Amino acid sequence: MRNPELINLLQDDSRYRDLAVPFSLENGPSQIKDAEFLIRNDGIIFNVEGYSHPATFVVGEVLYAPDKDGDKNIFGQPYKKVTLYKGTYEPVPYYDRGRLLREIDPALDQNGANPYFAHFKQILPASDFVAHLPSARGLERALSLSGRGSERFQQDFHNLMNLLDLRPEEISLGLTGAPLLGNTEVFHDLDIVFSGSLQENLRIAKTMRDLARSEPDRRLFEGGKAWQIRFFNDLGTLMCTFFTYPDRSMAPLHDFSMEVLEHGITVEGIVSDDSHSMYTPTILELKDVAISKNDQLVERFTSLPLIVYHTASRGDCFNEDVVRAKGALVKVTQDGGDFLAVCVIDREGVRNLTPPWKGYYAA
Repeated sequence: MRNPELINLLQDDSRYRDLAVPFSLENGPSQIKDAEFLIRNDGIIFNVEGYSHPATFVVGEVLYAPDKDGDKNIFGQPYKKVTLYKGTYEPVPYYDRGRLLREIDPALDQNGANPYFAHFKQILPASDFVAHLPSARGLERALSLSGRGSERFQQDFHNLMNLLDLRPEEISLGLTGAPLLGNTEVFHDLDIVFSGSLQENLRIAKTMRDLARSEPDRRLFEGGKAWQIRFFNDLGTLMCTFFTYPDRSMAPLHDFSMEVLEHGITVEGIVSDDSHSMYTPTILELKDVAISKNDQLVERFTSLPLIVYHTASRGDCFNEDVVRAKGALVKVTQDGGDFLAVCVIDREGVRNLTPPWKGYYAA
């Protein structure tokens, strides 16, 4: 699995030296952050997801893999993107992603081995990683660049700040996606990470929502649905935004275990708390909850959390939206206690039954 020759080539690239820092198990907790990247000892680029990771392991997704015929140039080397079909921005469905992962490394197809919430994820030994790409470091580098190659990034970034009525010094910001890999000249979208307080992040997310709702030209339709926290800025550039907690203890789910009580259930309810509606995982507190299976009502709850353990439904649902989701009834154990919830792992598993505009979903 190791590929020291490739790692040496990556390390010789000036962008790599600007963006990457060595990864070590001793610093693991501070280097394992949602929406940030790790580089494995064979060159695979891994996106960290969520705030719960088994001891000495990391939960996330393989984003890029070295490939001599790849169409991505990352730190001077050819790569392919694993999560999108080549030449498109359409996500590879989970059922097909396992095939692609097996072609790279059979051990990456873990569908049958992982806990339910990470069924479609990869759980890799932290000791296999050699480098960490900090989100904030990527933004600092991008903003420090001068010259014609940096003009577009600078203009897009500052336009976004103006749209959100936000000064960069007011909140911790960073990059993810292609810009975190040093591509700040030619990019499909600007991937920005907001890491403020719960109140700050929610205000920003709802400002984005209001922009998309009130100005149709800003709306994005991708992957079978529209988005409220991904939108086009005044320059016509797609803003792809992510939200993280500045301290992992703020995350509702950290260091938890999950037991599946019933597969194949449907939950319907009204969002009563949207504080965590734009994070990964997305967590929505529902009220007036009905659980059914095979179109038969099973149980009602006054309230119940909905856990969406993927990135595709971030910002889809806010307070008073009526939501229907398909997943599993689970028992979550954390901090010495436990609670019931519904967990969704399929990208198409959540639907807002009161969408903000017509045509929000493909069908």
